Amino acid sequence: MIKPLRSRSRFWQCLLAGLAVGGLFAAPAGAHPHAWIDVRIQVELNDDGDAVALRETWLFDEYYTAFATEGMDGNGDGLPDAEPLAELLALNMENLEEYDYFTRAEGKDGRIGIGTATEMSSQMDGNRLRMDFVVPLETPVPLGEQVLRYTVYDPTYYIEILHLDAPDAVTFSGGPDNCRYALNPPAPDPETVSLAFALD
Repeated sequence: MIKPLRSRSRFWQCLLAGLAVGGLFAAPAGAHPHAWIDVRIQVELNDDGDAVALRETWLFDEYYTAFATEGMDGNGDGLPDAEPLAELLALNMENLEEYDYFTRAEGKDGRIGIGTATEMSSQMDGNRLRMDFVVPLETPVPLGEQVLRYTVYDPTYYIEILHLDAPDAVTFSGGPDNCRYALNPPAPDPETVSLAFALD
């Protein structure tokens, strides 16, 4: 089980400190989310129609964004400067690598290994921090023969990660035109949800 609270990177320090400042850090970490990410996925296909990577875009919630980027506007233009934003990105990605970037992929033969992320970048998207990166699959998945299943989640539920509520939440890059996807949103038990929200 992932134990992100033990991490020393700025990613988690910002989350913990920001939530403590906001007065929200009173409940157990596993009870309900303390931060939120909207994710967009582009399935990268090779010329043979095999899925070879997931191009992920993460949009952090406004509260985490505000705290994580505090003090980064050195030139006074109202936006975080490129250098500290790049340093934050490097720390985030280094920390997430240990947990396969909260990404799990499966083919017909079971779980597929996750490689080291590439093409990492970070920027502001309106008033939200955005991270983009590519997660390579260690085993290509021939989509003409089988189904690729993936999930992006924090098992501790410290961070709630959901697909962006938009028509392009999942797209394909390359491959045949008849590629399709089915998005299965989480469906927690209502009683469990009620219990989580009843906590301090």
